[in-house]
Amino acid sequence: MTPLLRQGSALLIVVGLTGCTPPDPPVLPAAPAAPAAIAPARMPASNEDDIANRPIEDDPAPEPAVEPVASDAAAPAVVSVALDHAGDIVIGQRFSVTDADDQWHSAGLSEGGTPGSCEFYERGSLPEGVSMMVQDEHVLRFDLALLDGSGETITQPGPFGLLLGMSREDALRRLPGGSTVQPHAYVPDAGEYLTWQDPGSDLAIRLEIVDGAITKMYWGASGAVETFEGCA
Repeated sequence: MTPLLRQGSALLIVVGLTGCTPPDPPVLPAAPAAPAAIAPARMPASNEDDIANRPIEDDPAPEPAVEPVASDAAAPAVVSVALDHAGDIVIGQRFSVTDADDQWHSAGLSEGGTPGSCEFYERGSLPEGVSMMVQDEHVLRFDLALLDGSGETITQPGPFGLLLGMSREDALRRLPGGSTVQPHAYVPDAGEYLTWQDPGSDLAIRLEIVDGAITKMYWGASGAVETFEGCA
């Protein structure tokens, strides 16, 4: 074999051996790290940012429970009358014939406003159903009754929440203790006068009781409530 052939055979053997060598394993890129479960960062707030200047507010505290207040349904709703007044008219107040304008209705008892004359007035600024006794130009008493004879039902309460038609038993429950009883001047068998005198003043209230119920009531100066014929 010539040297040239031997050299070519050696090259073929080298090439053949080279082709039988296994290739190197491929180099894989590194696996990416698992992302962390963290919320993305917010941009820092500046002094001009509304969030930076917003006050921190806690959740509103629950309002305390309010206990219901029990109401006394039986309490009398007396707002317009008392022993010393009815509406804006007060016992002892001066009131003359010239004060009575068209809104007032008189009983026609006075004699031209002469000194010592007595008159009853209703309406005006008095509560509905209340009239007043005026003597010597001064208010002395209030009556719960209509003067014009209309016969309409009077729902206006008097002092202590007393009502016309109320039973004697209910009246005694509402009046303070210490009432006195006298026979009625016209119906002594079926009626009586129930009178309470205020121990701290010259004021009193009298109820006319007929057949066990209030038919009339009047209050004011104690001497005036004891009269039952007009001013006499």
